Amino acid sequence: MILPELPGYLDSMGGKDYKGAIIGLFTLTACISRPFSGRLADTVGRIPIIMFGTIIAVITNSLYIIAPTILGFLILRLIHGLTVGFNSTGATAYISDIVPSEKRGEAMGFFGLMNNIGAGLAPLLGSFLTKTYGINSMFLAASFLAAGSALIFWKMNETLKSKQPFKMSLLNLEKKDLAEKRVWLPALIMFLMVFSYGTVLTVGFDLAEQLNAPNKGIILMIMTLSSILIRVIAGKFSDRFGRKTAMLFGLLTLTIGLVMMADAKDLYHLYIGTFIVGLANGMNNPTIFAWVADWGNPKNTGRAISTLFIALEIGVGIGSFISADIYNNKLSNIPLAFYMAAALAFIAAVILVSKWKYRPKIIF
Repeated sequence: MILPELPGYLDSMGGKDYKGAIIGLFTLTACISRPFSGRLADTVGRIPIIMFGTIIAVITNSLYIIAPTILGFLILRLIHGLTVGFNSTGATAYISDIVPSEKRGEAMGFFGLMNNIGAGLAPLLGSFLTKTYGINSMFLAASFLAAGSALIFWKMNETLKSKQPFKMSLLNLEKKDLAEKRVWLPALIMFLMVFSYGTVLTVGFDLAEQLNAPNKGIILMIMTLSSILIRVIAGKFSDRFGRKTAMLFGLLTLTIGLVMMADAKDLYHLYIGTFIVGLANGMNNPTIFAWVADWGNPKNTGRAISTLFIALEIGVGIGSFISADIYNNKLSNIPLAFYMAAALAFIAAVILVSKWKYRPKIIF
């Protein structure tokens, strides 16, 4: 809801040179929190971790209203990152608990479907509220919706069987808590893949505005809705033909879509490229999370999930900062940012093929 309006909001405070920090700081905190959320999800439980992240969302969305300075805004972006750092780790581990392995791809696809329905509608709602009632109304609406989410999670049953009460010693991480080595390959693929997401979120809205889009949030809506169209189908595909087969198809599709966005000279071609990128994300995301659930140690599901999310946050964060640096508030530089993202997506496909011993119709 708030992402399309944040660059303009930061501009209004005189912070146009900090656009890369909108996503970069958010993902930095999310990344740092992942080892903690993974360990706590495997010890304290899935629901407490989900609830903590959701409550942070309620608080930070409300506080944007009373922190109308560049420094206050940047601090809130750091704190806000805890939302996904905890919520998504707990929720994904929760799904892994309740779904059999042969249905994981489909389940992750459905989970992503519901996630994307909200993410697809929210940008339009956020822009509408901002234009009609002012940006504070958008922040309040986001906080209210997060509170509704917290009420739902509060009533869900815990799935971790051997849980323990929280104590400060659980925050003393060991080296093994930082990452799950078994899932290094999907984590590397994730890093290279989501660089493009940081690019879209950092310079994509300015590109849409340059091409006279009626609403900056339209590109995020298109990308999300096209992802929705393929989510569940993609999950079933990966369950049947293998995670790596599905990932290869998705990565090549992502490369094509990013090149089309780079070459867009009008809204029609921008929307087509965005649509293809959304299809690729819809294929890749449920597949890679099911892949990690397959390869991870069942006793350390939270750690495996957090490792993948760490790669996601690093990729999105670096993608945001580098894309903003390439852009440098010059519209003529935007294609270069998208070409770089496309190159990294293609490199991910090459790495996948080089590590792939083909075994058709086998779940890896």
